[in-house]
Amino acid sequence: MSASTAVPTASWAIDPVHSSIGFGVKHLGVSTYRGSFTGASGTITTADGAVTAIDGTIAIDSILTTDAKLTGHLLAADFFDAATYPEARFISTSVTAGADDQLAIAGNLTLRGVTLPLTLTGEIVGHVVDPYGNTKLGVSARGQIDRTAFGITWNAPLANGALALAEKVTLTLEVQAAAQDAAA
Repeated sequence: MSASTAVPTASWAIDPVHSSIGFGVKHLGVSTYRGSFTGASGTITTADGAVTAIDGTIAIDSILTTDAKLTGHLLAADFFDAATYPEARFISTSVTAGADDQLAIAGNLTLRGVTLPLTLTGEIVGHVVDPYGNTKLGVSARGQIDRTAFGITWNAPLANGALALAEKVTLTLEVQAAAQDAAA
């Protein structure tokens, strides 16, 4: 989308089927393990041609990995403790537009009952009317958290003195949302 194309004013519902909420963490110091969540929901608000607010939730039990045993461990108390904390939520406090549809999205992330500030760097990917007449919006964003600050402290020491998992986790969001009102 070009910077000269204004985003329609609307409230947009996040589409979990066409959105991807991913994470990556260094494993054993030699590779990055990636997983994702499928249970995204929430809204993106636009006005005056720009994104003005984002409120998103993910269902922790929607985590996808390539191994059932790993998925079970991530859902357990060592990591996400999904039985106690079934959701994570991000609520923006400000969205600042830059050149070429770039966004600085400041907000608060709540994970495992801990709420901390998080700034995401993103962009408006575009908006379009789909073949069924629905107006869709794409937003992409990236950020990084320290998992230990949210109480996700499990680790295992390696023979070389390093740890099995890095503390920094990269978040990657590719979100598609559908306009919910006539302004779009």
